[in-house]
Amino acid sequence: MTVLVTGARGMIGSALVKELLAAGYRVVGVDRGPDSFTDDNYRHYEIDLSDKERLIQILHEERVDRVVHLAGLAHKKEQKKLSWEDYYHSNVECSRNVFEAAGDRPLLFISTVDVFGFYDGKQPLTPASPLHPVTAYGMSKAAAETECRKLKHYDIFRFSPVYTDSEKRDIQKRYYLVYPCVAYQIGSGSAFEILNIRKAADEMVCWCTKDPTNRIRIVKDDRLMWTPAYIGRERENGRAKILLWTPKWLAEAGYSILKGLFGENQKTYLMNKALFPIRSTEDL
Repeated sequence: MTVLVTGARGMIGSALVKELLAAGYRVVGVDRGPDSFTDDNYRHYEIDLSDKERLIQILHEERVDRVVHLAGLAHKKEQKKLSWEDYYHSNVECSRNVFEAAGDRPLLFISTVDVFGFYDGKQPLTPASPLHPVTAYGMSKAAAETECRKLKHYDIFRFSPVYTDSEKRDIQKRYYLVYPCVAYQIGSGSAFEILNIRKAADEMVCWCTKDPTNRIRIVKDDRLMWTPAYIGRERENGRAKILLWTPKWLAEAGYSILKGLFGENQKTYLMNKALFPIRSTEDL
């Protein structure tokens, strides 16, 4: 079986490519940049996903059986000014090109739990829970999901924040105000749903063994991330030298005041995520 992976040079994409090859698949990687990785069963194409005709050509010439669509625009520290148009082009228009090029081929689209937006901490979220994305990233991913659901054969995975042994930026936001010096803790601590890249890759490889059922899954680790334990390890390694502690009741009171004054926006959303970590079930 030949699997095409978009965003093949990214953190998740490169891990997936290697796992697919190890499992015996032939892999076609597409990305905007070149790739120095080589393997007898790997072909890499440097293209922009806005070029739908070239993508169709690659799918046909390489006789691709399945598509895993990982490529997308997420905010990075070095990217200071990203507009809604940037997100819409990369995450919606380019995704639409991938979906249309894939046609009737089985396709897996990797989305994010950010599509849920604000969470009240009462009932666990399910894949059928209403979507109220707040950030441009979340809104563009939700719009791309709508485009994906037009396909005949698809599945959608909503990933929790992904981390590796060396790259923890997405989960460090849950316990750092300023990395690597200033950490924070609310009350006795918080527990977050996160996703190790190894499990993410395993779930995607497993998807290649089954027929898609047009469903949505939330993918996360089996265990929660307990922030005091992570902060403790950071301090043992000479980081997180300053720890700011806030009673939970005080943090919740401040959040309620700010939300009442400014409504639901990106800043109050960050506070919401800190105070009410998502609890979810993986399937319907």
